[in-house]
Amino acid sequence: GGLCGVAHDLILLEREGEAGRFFRKAREIGAAHGFFSIECRACLGLASLAMFEERHEEALELYRNALAAAPLNEEDTTSYERTALNHLTRALVVTHGLDELEPLVPRYRDAAKAETRRRGCLCYDELQSLLSAAQFHEARGCPQEAEREVRALLEDRGTP
Repeated sequence: GGLCGVAHDLILLEREGEAGRFFRKAREIGAAHGFFSIECRACLGLASLAMFEERHEEALELYRNALAAAPLNEEDTTSYERTALNHLTRALVVTHGLDELEPLVPRYRDAAKAETRRRGCLCYDELQSLLSAAQFHEARGCPQEAEREVRALLEDRGTP
């Protein structure tokens, strides 16, 4: 809900300019009052709009801000960090920011694995983090590392 929810609804109506205004207002309110979950969601929304418009540097900076705000959220949940890592790692793959991506891949993998353990079943983030890891290894010219990670996941899940 709230301003970010309205912004997402406006995106569905292809009214991105208005959506950006709602995200910016939400970010301003979140930052002013220490609502880091709102700031994180607003930054993610603004970054997605920037990526769509191919303003990659702006998008990356907003994704970094979202990731910085994520662990400070008042809801005591790791979902913001996993979501920010998901978006930032995908953006870094697209923009070929491999040096910045390198330390984020294991961080995302660890956060996603922890969520799978907490839930007791494979979570979306674990699969998405595996994809980010595979794309990173592929871009670095090490496809065998991507294969190793997939095999480890399957072995952890009891799949031959």
